[in-house]
Amino acid sequence: MTYAELVARLANYLAAEQKILQSQEYTIGQGGTARRNRRADLADVRDEIEKINNLIATVPDNPANRGARRIRYLRPRG
Repeated sequence: MTYAELVARLANYLAAEQKILQSQEYTIGQGGTARRNRRADLADVRDEIEKINNLIATVPDNPANRGARRIRYLRPRG
């Protein structure tokens, strides 16, 4: 994956984490027609966030990994 793809994926997982923190489970409707929705487990989402952060740190096209540029001088033989 590229740096941009990983950053976008991280943003999605952070948004999911925020929604989970607001409410883990909610119910729509009442009685027999009620529908329940349960979000993903917070621990699983946090594990994936950590994995993505580790991948971002090691991906070659990460701007933070570029470091100082090297200058090489070439001399003609002769």
